[in-house]
Amino acid sequence: MVSLLIRKLVPETKQPDQCRQAPVRRAVGSICGACGIFFNLLLFAGKLVMGILTHSIAIVGDALNNLSDAGSSIITMIGFRLAGKAPDADHPFGHGRIEYISGLIVSLLICIMGFELGKSSIEGIIHPSAVDCTVLAVAMLVASLLVKAYMMFYNFKWAKIIDSAAMRATAVDSRNDMISTSVVLLAVISTKFTDLPVDAYIGVALAVFILYSGINAAKDTIEPLLGTPPSKEFLDRISEIVLSQECVCGLHDVVVHDYGPGRKMVSLHAEVSAFGDMFFIHDCIDNIELELARELDCEAVIHMDPIDTKNKNLMNLQEEVREIVKKIDPRITIHDFRMVPGESHTNLIFDMVVPHDVTSSEKELIQTVREEVLKIHPNHNCVIKIDRSYV
Repeated sequence: MVSLLIRKLVPETKQPDQCRQAPVRRAVGSICGACGIFFNLLLFAGKLVMGILTHSIAIVGDALNNLSDAGSSIITMIGFRLAGKAPDADHPFGHGRIEYISGLIVSLLICIMGFELGKSSIEGIIHPSAVDCTVLAVAMLVASLLVKAYMMFYNFKWAKIIDSAAMRATAVDSRNDMISTSVVLLAVISTKFTDLPVDAYIGVALAVFILYSGINAAKDTIEPLLGTPPSKEFLDRISEIVLSQECVCGLHDVVVHDYGPGRKMVSLHAEVSAFGDMFFIHDCIDNIELELARELDCEAVIHMDPIDTKNKNLMNLQEEVREIVKKIDPRITIHDFRMVPGESHTNLIFDMVVPHDVTSSEKELIQTVREEVLKIHPNHNCVIKIDRSYV
């Protein structure tokens, strides 16, 4: 039903190459969000009435969980609409991060719901009340499971099509709801066989589960706001596109700024021959920037680094230093390697990229490399600048 509605209202989704464009993502996200609001409010109303009639804390808690999901869908839908706004003078990089902010608000609402459910469940343990297990209550919970399974299916499907982390989170939330509703169903049925306040205990467990989900959701939305490295697949594709051009010998200093879905800024240094035709190389770099924008939906800026490809002595020295740093840590790399000969000694000037989790200090790393180079070339001095990787 939801997929038919999307195909009808957003005909661009029939063409795979257009599904990840900003207007299409916004429209699909809005439709899925509206459907989520409808289904969750329907489930909330049914479970709330049933929970009150059967005096079940667990069913009422499950109803509150659906209410929080409806609120989540509203916020997510608003987030999709605002995140899709075009860049303006005050926000030249667009409004894409609003999608992350809306997710953070949703996670806080989930935590509040979990806390309130936990409080009422503990009260139910201290002052237990009888729970009525009726066929209607069981039927309501089974129907809820089926609805949530359908919501999980269409959210996962369209999250993959438009590449939306927010919709994937909604799908996971629907899957979690299926688990919690299954537990509530077992709790209601168990009241037929015991006088223990199983319902209240299940309510506590459900509250912990909701709080855990809310905290994880908050973490998932805070991290991209703080800044996280891009995926390996994204970096591999950047390297593939850049190195596909014959004029490029290598690349380094890749930096990716994420301003929300479809709002990425990429900068990098491309190593090119110092003896090539500058106009040809510049045109080649322009073509790479255009291809990165087309293939990865990003804005790319590339700095050209000239490399002396004819100096065999320089190339051999660079390879020797590269092997030295690899022995310290295989992840350490070097770039911008230059040689400045002098009367008493020769300076080897280069940058060394060190991962953040390397325990040795910068001073120790520089000293180690210098000593190892001096063992091979006593009159060569290393002038090293430490870089940190942003990917």
